[in-house]
Amino acid sequence: MSLADLMKKGGLRSVATVTVATLATAPSKTAACVATVATVSVATARSNVANDAGTETAALPSPTQLPTPTPGRDPDRYCWPHSAAMNTAEIDRFLVRVAVFNRRGMGLDAAEMLADKLVIRDREEDDRRSCIECSNLQSNGRCAAAQAGKIPGADRLLEPVRSILQRCPGFTLARGQT
Repeated sequence: MSLADLMKKGGLRSVATVTVATLATAPSKTAACVATVATVSVATARSNVANDAGTETAALPSPTQLPTPTPGRDPDRYCWPHSAAMNTAEIDRFLVRVAVFNRRGMGLDAAEMLADKLVIRDREEDDRRSCIECSNLQSNGRCAAAQAGKIPGADRLLEPVRSILQRCPGFTLARGQT
């Protein structure tokens, strides 16, 4: 099951928790040495399935038992532009794009890959667009701008390649896109 499937079904709410990563080493004034690796906590799904010892697995805490974010702390402080991780706005835009691309006939895996490519495009301030973002892409897979003659030198029966980034004089942002 893909990440998009889990997000659509709300499946991540019951199986995932977040543990903020910490540095495995502390800065030292002495010569470099091998660091002790930090432990990692892993969430387990609620289940009545017995483990190897014959006991039940531990259930996840309810949302009311989870720690609340500290007021005044930026939840995006370790995200873009400080690291390669997507920030909240990028995640929201990513999810909207995956949903729109899927509604426009693109498979979930392809929609996720293209939405991820568009996150990078946005960060680099690239002005190229993909045809699936355009309002001129018709349900029959043809380009309305090409049919209307708005794209010089283009065949009127142009079948756009949805996942290629390009500069197009007929591009118009589709409704629901950001």
